[in-house]
This record gives sequence, structure tokens and C-alpha cells, in this order.
Amino acid sequence: MPELHSSLLQSTLHAELRAAWKAVHAAHAGEGLYGFGVVTTDSASTLSVTAFSEAGLEAAVAAALVSKRGKGRDPALVRQNLRWSLVDSPLHEEGADLLPEANLLVQELDAEADEDDDFDADDFEEGAEFDDVDDEGETLDTLVDEVFEIAVEALQDLDEEGLFGSGPERERLVLCVWKADQSNLERYDFARMLNPPAVARRFGEEMNAGNQAFYKLYLPDEALPEDDVFE
Repeated sequence: MPELHSSLLQSTLHAELRAAWKAVHAAHAGEGLYGFGVVTTDSASTLSVTAFSEAGLEAAVAAALVSKRGKGRDPALVRQNLRWSLVDSPLHEEGADLLPEANLLVQELDAEADEDDDFDADDFEEGAEFDDVDDEGETLDTLVDEVFEIAVEALQDLDEEGLFGSGPERERLVLCVWKADQSNLERYDFARMLNPPAVARRFGEEMNAGNQAFYKLYLPDEALPEDDVFE
């Protein structure tokens, strides 16, 4: 059955996130940083860092406008669409290796879960119950939720320490937990836990604008899905 070394992950993630922010801030402080946080998956199988900057956004927009898909598109709509796109932020790749030890800890958890999925038929002949399988699945779900909680707590603690600045500097920055496959509503829920209300609301509105821009650019005849809109 998979196990999570919670206290070790807490201390490791806390230290590595602090170092990651300092590295990103030192390299891009003059570029208008406006987003920072943890990137993971639904199963919490990896941990890395992402960040967003105004300079990076402008570079992404410029690249999009000369691409086959973006040529001739409205630059303002392209900018709105790309503002919170993980894969289009030039800083996203820089964060891939900034949480090495924390990432190793969750990868070990994921590997243990994979091993537990390899059941032998002989095990059931010896009296194992299918309920045991269900219990292990529930345990893994609980551990995954705990990883998300630890990530949120680490960012909250660092914010309370003043790592991300104060006043206008902090108000420009959105802290969040991103997943590879995630609705805007889930992102907004994480943002509400990690930011002042006005910052979280602006984030939601910008995600709304990004969704609307995408549909205007690429799917003008289709309606915007209601279940992925911040309200």
C-alpha cells in the first residue's frame, strides 16, 4: 500500500518553493511577473513550478501571430487567450526542474501505487478480498488530496512570510496550483485559497476573457461551455 512521508514532503516543498521563487524572481524581476505556483497532475504524480510574466506573454503572442494558426488573428484576442496558458509561457519550462526532491517523493508514491495495481490471481485464492482493492484505491485518493493540501499550505506559508512581496507587488501576482488537465473553475478554487479576494477575482475574470477569446478566434460558431466559466 502506498505511503506518503507528509512531514518530509512539507519541509522539502517549502524549501524548494522558496528557492524556486528566488531563482525565478532574480532572473525575471524586471519582466512583470504576474503568476507563480505549483504544477502537478490529477494523481499528484509529479511536482514542478510554473511562472508567467508580461515579457513572456508578449513573446508568446509575437510567436503565435507569425505561426500558421495565428497569422492574421486579432493580437488583442491572442493575448487574452495566451495570458494563462501554461504551455505558452516561456517561464514554464524553466520551472520543470526546480522541485527535484519534492518531485521524487511524489513519484515514489505514484510508483508504489502502480505496483499495488499489479495483482496476482493467486493472491485472491489465498483469501484476499476485492474490498481490499477498493480500500487501497481510497487510500491513494486520500494521499493525492494530501499532496494538493501540502502544496497549498506551502504557498500560503511562504506568502505569509512575505516572500512574494506586499502591496502593489503582491497584488500583481497570482499564486495557484495548476494541473495538466484542469477546468478554470478548479483553478479559481485554488486561487481563492492562495490570494486576496480581489486578486483571485481578477484571475477568474482573465480566465473568462481567455476562454471567450479562444472561441472568438478559433470556434466563432460555437457557444462557450457554461461549466468552464468563472462566475
